[in-house]
Amino acid sequence: MAPKDANNGQHASKKRKGGPGSSSDNNNNNASRMKRVKTQRDARTLAVQTTSKAFKNGQLDVGSFVKAREYEIRAIQEGLERSKKALTQRAFQQVPKELRRRTASHNAKRVPKRLRKQAVREMADDNTPTVTSRRRKPTRHMRLRMETIKKLREIGARRDVAAKKGLGTGAAKQESGVQGVAVTTRAAKVKKNVLSSEPPVPAKYRKRQLHKTWLPTHIYHAKRAHMTPPQEPLWRFSIPLTSTAKSYRPTHRASTEKGAIAWDTSYMSCINIEGIEESVQGVLKALGVGSPDDTTTPWGQKGQRWRNGTRIWQGWLHERDSHPTKPIAPATVIWRAEPHTQAEYTNGKPNEHNASRSRKPRRQALVRIHPSGFLQLWEQVTRLVKVQKPQAVAEDLRFEIGSIEITGPASTEALRSALRPVKATNTGDDSNKTEDTWAALGGVTNPAVLPAHVLLAFDISDPRLHHPPRTIQAPDPDQNNLLKILSQWPCDSSDRIPGLFDRSRRMAASRALSSQKAINRRKTSAAPGYYPVPLPQDPRIPVLVYPSLDSSSGKRKQTKWTILLPWKAVPPVWQSIMYYPLSTGGQVRLGGLQEQRQISFESGCPWFPADYPGTEAGKAWEALESARRRKEWERRPKGKRVEWDSLALGSGQTGEIGDGSACDWTYLTRTEERSFDGTTTAETRDDSMKNTSFQLPSNIARALLTGSPSKPLTSSTLADADRGLMTVRLTLLTRGVATPCARIYSIPKEASIRSQWLALDPTTGSRLSRSYKRELPPSLGGGLRGLPQSIIQQKLAADLVCDPASLVEGDKQQQHPPIPDKEDLIGFVTTGEFCLTEGKGTAIGSLLASKALSTERAAEGTILKSHARRLCIVRNAGETVGRLAEWEVV
Repeated sequence: MAPKDANNGQHASKKRKGGPGSSSDNNNNNASRMKRVKTQRDARTLAVQTTSKAFKNGQLDVGSFVKAREYEIRAIQEGLERSKKALTQRAFQQVPKELRRRTASHNAKRVPKRLRKQAVREMADDNTPTVTSRRRKPTRHMRLRMETIKKLREIGARRDVAAKKGLGTGAAKQESGVQGVAVTTRAAKVKKNVLSSEPPVPAKYRKRQLHKTWLPTHIYHAKRAHMTPPQEPLWRFSIPLTSTAKSYRPTHRASTEKGAIAWDTSYMSCINIEGIEESVQGVLKALGVGSPDDTTTPWGQKGQRWRNGTRIWQGWLHERDSHPTKPIAPATVIWRAEPHTQAEYTNGKPNEHNASRSRKPRRQALVRIHPSGFLQLWEQVTRLVKVQKPQAVAEDLRFEIGSIEITGPASTEALRSALRPVKATNTGDDSNKTEDTWAALGGVTNPAVLPAHVLLAFDISDPRLHHPPRTIQAPDPDQNNLLKILSQWPCDSSDRIPGLFDRSRRMAASRALSSQKAINRRKTSAAPGYYPVPLPQDPRIPVLVYPSLDSSSGKRKQTKWTILLPWKAVPPVWQSIMYYPLSTGGQVRLGGLQEQRQISFESGCPWFPADYPGTEAGKAWEALESARRRKEWERRPKGKRVEWDSLALGSGQTGEIGDGSACDWTYLTRTEERSFDGTTTAETRDDSMKNTSFQLPSNIARALLTGSPSKPLTSSTLADADRGLMTVRLTLLTRGVATPCARIYSIPKEASIRSQWLALDPTTGSRLSRSYKRELPPSLGGGLRGLPQSIIQQKLAADLVCDPASLVEGDKQQQHPPIPDKEDLIGFVTTGEFCLTEGKGTAIGSLLASKALSTERAAEGTILKSHARRLCIVRNAGETVGRLAEWEVV
């Protein structure tokens, strides 16, 4: 029987569990820890001298006093140097904020290699508990998984052995334990005019994708970004919302000043329309491509390059023959380039020497649209392809074609490193024209300098063969070659068929992708410092690259690159882009939906679908956002939330206008109906007219406001436009910012109130000459005349820092003009924030066209019309203070 210890079998309690060592190890750790504490205490202790030596016979000796202070100053300097070397900062605290992890404080492997030794020493000194994966005690669930994995590996090993021996008889199968053999099946038949099914999911991830689909780069994003809630997917996808690191200002810098930011936009939907050229054109024309108000004229001579497959078309698609009352969403349309397009056909008609051909070639057009408008567009396309003579077919390519978007000054540099073109097999002079052009774009920092709507189609190699990527050398300072390429775009004469349109080539590229183990073996066998040698069986991944210009703003600002490629090829390209070391320092940043919306807002462009409430997708988005805001309002205590019913707006108005947590378009359209000619009817809209408002195209909105509509617009179109919603950009002329759901008012017609609001306009004159001035507070008395300058400055400073609560309506000290009545409400703000680009508060909103037009007619001959500026009043929901703003159509 073992003897009992002195503590009756009870071990001494410890604050932290020690390692497997004995008590002597604990003593050594305590000694080292005490030594470290003593070192830190000595480093913080400063030597001083008493003041007794500075006095002699009761008198101050200046020399001795100065020497004593000199000694203390040197002691302070030495103490500062000692404290830097006294380990006052832990290893994991020296990592930059964007690289820190919560587990870094107790896991030395979570810190950079240069700090691991220091981290291990600190953890040993402080007896920090660490966890190693191979020593962790498995839980019950983990033990079951480990046993299942072990059994599956044994079955796989037996199957591999049987395959090597070539066992084919039943006895051999029973001996080897193999239950079946691989059977070669025919290729899957492509389903036309039918929605495609989701891609097959591995067994271990199947339960996580029951009600949603993961993006190809989901695992990468799940570790670095905030994703949509598991039970609340967005557009049936698990989409990253924003990065886990603070990235608002870094996103602004990366998109405008230095760096780049990328998104995995594989959730964007693609539809392939195939048929003879006349049938495909009929489908696109019925959807609104080349509408009367379209300035690009895609069906004329200007659109010949687009129809040849060397340019893209970007614009709005509408329901069948319903332009502009039923918009769907903005889309991109790309024709498949054909070698015989220019030789055999001109404008869709056969040339004379080919008139004998009875069968016309089939063309393809790829339509890329936002997922929120996909089902609405798919319903229209499937109906249109069946009424064509001869019929066309539509194919759903949502899970076959993925996409990546990247923007910023270094976006072209990062793309050139990831997309390495594979030269064509033929050796003609013009065979590699596209590849040479792509290689010459190294000096482009903004894709907006390229010709409008250009398209590059080529094949690339597997980016994993060149991983990790290396920084590309700076281009030649001589820009003559680049300027020549931009002025004489050589890719317009390319007649190669893009491989992305061919399903067999997409599938072949996806199947030919090697496993990561095979890639690692090839990289190991390569010479040190060199990439693996290309092999003939390496996959050729077809891609389409084009810059996406924003046509709504009318300005060619910093734009983004869009890359279309096979679905399974997205992860290799994404990894190469995200790990590329930029020449300006750092790497490409990760972006989510919030970063997309932020960049669109700062560039002054609306973001679909949030800023287009006149579409079905915009209404669905507003319903989700209003429900979220309402839940947040309900979770707050009653004492800390705004009471919408008792809100005092002044001038006898009580209660918020409409729903305070939403852009209440139903309330706005329920008011008096005004026709286009300005007359007013007494009847109100019934329930069937609540959702009749639609999104008005920007060119039609501008034509209506200027009073000079274009000729193709018919009277029925103008009548329909009267009940549309126009998207506008708001710029606040005073301090403050506008938030979503803010109310937009027109300038009141009453002369006294109108003059007060117009006096706030900083462009109408100096502050002293305005007709409306703030009343001085009681502290200033009758004025500032005759007072000393110091008193005037004190009183003015007190006036500037006065409590904003004193601005509330209800007494003689009101310093803001009164809020307009609810009859002056003309729209709502959909996006509002402080704009880092403009340095002031801006917003994106929508106005009801009928009320905006009546406001324009009321402004005839006033200061608003004389200065050619459109002013309005913006008031945030739940506030009693309005702000003067200027609006323009975008």
